[in-house]
Amino acid sequence: MKNDMIDLQNKRITVLGLGRSGIAVSKLLLSKGAVVFGSDAGNPDVPIKGFDFEKGNHTERVFESELIVVSPGIPQDHWVLKEARKRGIEITGEIELASRIFKGRLIAVTGTNGKTTTCTLVNEMLTQGGFKTALGGNISPGVPLSEAVLSSSKDTIMVVEVSTFQLETIKLFKPYIGIITNITPDHLDRHKDFETYVQLKRRLLTNQDKDDYCILNYDQEITRETGKEVESKVFFFSVKKKVENGACLFEDTVFYNSQGLDRLLFKKSDVLLQGMHNLENILAASTASILAGCDIDAIKRAAKQFTGVPHRLEIVRTISGIRFVNNSMCTNPVAFKRSIESFTTPFVLICGGRNKNLELEEMIKPIMRAKYTVIIGESAPRLEHYLQENDYKRFSIAKTMDEATEVAYKHASPGDTVLLSPGGSSFDMFKDFADRGNSFKESIGRLNNGKIKH
Repeated sequence: MKNDMIDLQNKRITVLGLGRSGIAVSKLLLSKGAVVFGSDAGNPDVPIKGFDFEKGNHTERVFESELIVVSPGIPQDHWVLKEARKRGIEITGEIELASRIFKGRLIAVTGTNGKTTTCTLVNEMLTQGGFKTALGGNISPGVPLSEAVLSSSKDTIMVVEVSTFQLETIKLFKPYIGIITNITPDHLDRHKDFETYVQLKRRLLTNQDKDDYCILNYDQEITRETGKEVESKVFFFSVKKKVENGACLFEDTVFYNSQGLDRLLFKKSDVLLQGMHNLENILAASTASILAGCDIDAIKRAAKQFTGVPHRLEIVRTISGIRFVNNSMCTNPVAFKRSIESFTTPFVLICGGRNKNLELEEMIKPIMRAKYTVIIGESAPRLEHYLQENDYKRFSIAKTMDEATEVAYKHASPGDTVLLSPGGSSFDMFKDFADRGNSFKESIGRLNNGKIKH
């Protein structure tokens, strides 16, 4: 059954946090006749004419509402939310509210790694198949779900990326197709432990019923076991084993199996994206697209043509035979390990960032595969310590992206790759992972005879 719609006419609503999603949900609420007040403790740009808001701090006006819509970046133990609960004010999230306004079908993707690539692939496949689609949610580059909903209709299939921060505030959020790509430790600086993080990921499927579908990673026990807890129809994807319902890899060929029938989709060698982790994303996206009614030929075309999304093993350019690859979206040790596994040729590595209470030791063996490593960011001292313990000496620490790029280029030879793959978040030196990746690309653009031109 479709999520219950929400009546917003003349409803007094506070939007807490006026970043990208806060601005988008404010516009959506105003379009539905709500009386909206915005509040942000920072100093954001608010491009809405006639919008009533405050910034710099949160005042008593925040509580003069029937509902608070909280941005995902604000933790649930924030003092404003604690006080709102004491006063009996309802709290919801941007993605929950937008989903209750949306009238079409919803395909939602969560997981520790691979969310954006999987979402983008599903969107490409459905577009190739002639469906009206929109891409939204936590995805970057992309638009918040509230913004995508504004221009959607009941014929739209919405492909939405969902983070654990967003899943904290869902109540009725109900995707027609839900995908969990994988679950490994992440964001333990926000969530109290790994079990909490796992349960938040599984919340994506909580409201599904027998008419819905979920797609899970068969090769990982945590996600495979999730299939026993849901009411929806369970499909799997696997690069290691044949599955009864879903997509799998067998002897370099991708098959889709359902109801005892095997359909050949494409050859592994046809796919342009590097790495088994990207093949998993393709299998998940193919399964979702088939379940949504997409033509097999459209899925094949999209899988064969897809070159990736920015900041995810993105090939930037080649200089003097040296290839530069931007993998700035790599923000945890597991993603780091898997991205390094994609490379079979020599590479010089740029890594490091802000740790999220994760096991940095997992990065050491992959780092030691590098011809040379340049470390940046807050995690540099700890990574340096672990590398010295393992007698790896081919590294140095850089204070800026320009310095890191220059040093990495100096240690690379024709045929090598200079790879930015941080393994940590970007907030120590940059606004976000996209800012970090763009900084890397800008540094490459200023390289001249091995030196950065300022």
